[in-house]
Amino acid sequence: MKARSSLIPLVVLLSLALGAAAAEKSVFLIGNSLTWDTVPAKLDGDVQWHVDCGKSLPYIHANPEKPCVKASTLWPKALSEKQYDMVSFQSHYGATLEEDFETISKWVGMQKEAEVVIHTGWARHATRAEEYASDATSGKMQHSQAYIRALLDKLRKRFPGRVFRQTHAQDLLAKVATDIEKGKAPFEKLEDIYRDAIHMNTVTGRYMMHNAMRHALGQSRSSAGFEKLDDKLKAYFDSVLDTLEGVRSRQVLSVRSSRRDRSARGGLKGKVGDVMREGFLVEIRT
Repeated sequence: MKARSSLIPLVVLLSLALGAAAAEKSVFLIGNSLTWDTVPAKLDGDVQWHVDCGKSLPYIHANPEKPCVKASTLWPKALSEKQYDMVSFQSHYGATLEEDFETISKWVGMQKEAEVVIHTGWARHATRAEEYASDATSGKMQHSQAYIRALLDKLRKRFPGRVFRQTHAQDLLAKVATDIEKGKAPFEKLEDIYRDAIHMNTVTGRYMMHNAMRHALGQSRSSAGFEKLDDKLKAYFDSVLDTLEGVRSRQVLSVRSSRRDRSARGGLKGKVGDVMREGFLVEIRT
């Protein structure tokens, strides 16, 4: 018991050190209003963004001049003049898998060492369940596990050894939807955390999506800017966000393991296994 208790201060110090390191990192985000719903201005560290409402990544790449969010730093200037610690890209309607893959690859190629976050975004509430369950990856983008999984698979193959992760935003919504069906959520319907057909409520939904992005970036959970969130609702969203715990460490460990074992495994390529736990997707590299 004494030995175990002596480890507690070390764990606390390590957590504080990791939090401080995350706060010092530089971050650049590219996406549309679903990226804006993660509240980039409240993230820790040196954070810039290029946000163009309702647009797909290929469109933003081809038309960077006038993003809808005037506080944007145009991506051509940002990515050519600075090497960021972390970059985030949000797939959206209108693009195909190949278009998203090639567009993101161009940006990743400009950022030689950055860790990469794929912000999954989420579907319109009217079609969310149907899209999420779809196995299709051909045709135009859908907000589904299959699409994001296929996109990450292609990126990891093109950039072996680079750290890729995702926000799991759409998976968190699936968890909430499952809880509603089971009577375990403090809402009657999923639309209650939307503010319109697709965007998040500025207090409830945004709290969850902001902290999903923070988790993907290795930042600690925060309620700054969400002081109006009811304590009961906050406790519920925190329980949903708790399903993310362990995902980041598994991904980092899998990359390190891949680097150590690549020669021993010869031509064996890594695969991504999907494990569904309480409606939430956890990615494990095997």
